[in-house]
Amino acid sequence: MSKKASNFQKKVMSLGYRGKEIFKPLNTGRIDDHVYCVREWIANIFFYTKNGTTIMIDAGYNYARLKEKMDWLGIEPSSIKHILITHQDTDHVGAIERDSDGLFRYARVYIGETENMYLTGLRRRKVIFGLYKLPMVETENEKRLLKDGDVFFINDIKVEAILVPGHTWGHMVYLIDDAYLFTGDTIWFGPDGGYSFINSLAENNELAKKSLVKLEGLLRSRGLAPKVITGHTGWSDDLDFVFAHKDKVCNSMRKQKPHDPNAPYDGYDETEDTRERAVNEVLKKAEPVGDRIKSAYHASKNIYDDVLTQGSFFSRMYIDFFWSGTDDNEVARKILSYIPEDFDGKILDVPVGTAVFTKDKWRSLSRAKITCLDYSEDMLEKAKERLSDCRHISFVQGDVGQLPFEDESCDIVLSMNGFHAFPDKKKAFLETARVLKKGGSFIGCFYIRGRSKRTDWLVRRILTGKGWFTPPFLTEDNLRRILRRFYSEIDCHTDGSIAYFRCKK
Repeated sequence: MSKKASNFQKKVMSLGYRGKEIFKPLNTGRIDDHVYCVREWIANIFFYTKNGTTIMIDAGYNYARLKEKMDWLGIEPSSIKHILITHQDTDHVGAIERDSDGLFRYARVYIGETENMYLTGLRRRKVIFGLYKLPMVETENEKRLLKDGDVFFINDIKVEAILVPGHTWGHMVYLIDDAYLFTGDTIWFGPDGGYSFINSLAENNELAKKSLVKLEGLLRSRGLAPKVITGHTGWSDDLDFVFAHKDKVCNSMRKQKPHDPNAPYDGYDETEDTRERAVNEVLKKAEPVGDRIKSAYHASKNIYDDVLTQGSFFSRMYIDFFWSGTDDNEVARKILSYIPEDFDGKILDVPVGTAVFTKDKWRSLSRAKITCLDYSEDMLEKAKERLSDCRHISFVQGDVGQLPFEDESCDIVLSMNGFHAFPDKKKAFLETARVLKKGGSFIGCFYIRGRSKRTDWLVRRILTGKGWFTPPFLTEDNLRRILRRFYSEIDCHTDGSIAYFRCKK
């Protein structure tokens, strides 16, 4: 059934998952000197090589370009004598099904005893919350059936089979040489860590979560920290990241949050999977959102000030074209005018960036106690340099989603065009309101959606490409509704693509 199922997914499932940021396959290439990867649309298959022996982990779709992509990596299909199967879904067994091209017809297949019941017809695989039964998978390959905890050797490659039921009743993961864990569809990596795999495709979501708890406990009890390699969302060697949300399930019914700027819009689009990249690039591991923010601003620190202040001819042209003549210096002057010159309370500036817009105002407020917070260490260092002569200003590296301050500890919270950079805006609103005193002021300006098509396009195509997070912008009405939850008085006006708010708590 694999040819029909593969073609169905390519044509139909790509439409259903577009824009949801669920499937984030690695491109064809290598993770390191032992592990090689082939991309088949949204799925990955892997090859583990040691001392002249290469084994295959999962057999992918019934995919026409498999031999071609294996050639990119210098792997001959005829050299594959052993294939480890995590589970029998279409995108993991296609190349060994009866109607495949037969590239691995004589390879031995390793599969769990329980999972084998799907192949013999004793069980039927159910998906879409159990509403749809998949056709039976048929294979002519020799099989070796495995039990939970089986340890065996393929030449000098050590393999341990670990049963993790939930996605399917007999799903196996494979620990190889105690250094690599191939997890199939057990774990889904979001930008803030690992979850149990997609809810709508699991036989039993509660059992899947329990399997993750068991798996983490096994690894930590042995003191192991292998590279954890998933079937659809990349790899990581950080166990805290891998098991960050083991009690939660990826919800396939909605677009994922927080936003992941590196997720493809359509995982079935293989435009970026090329021979040149397969040969020359090492496949990077999955990272938490926060690390991507740091990386994005680190990579941009030398152009950040120049672009935002229109310091060069190129920057002026860039701003005039995309922002319809908006001058961020004027934006800064307007929003900072809400703070009186004789103010002597506590101010939190989040995110401060490089203080390029606030430096003069903060220097003049010598009676105030000002805290400047940013997640990017690079940005914060520049801000410190600019305001190094100011004893009334302190600098804190931190996350707006978990502000390191007590409740009601600030008189003013200022956020100048920073919310577009926050991966979880809900937490940002909650936290900025939490640290504000009763009677205090939240002063903020936001890019808003719909005022300029060029602005909206810029956010989608450029800021997200740099990792500066997260479109789409809210509308002015959206912002008013959100702010009313926290503040009793709201003063607002708009200017082009910017909305200015001064709110009283």
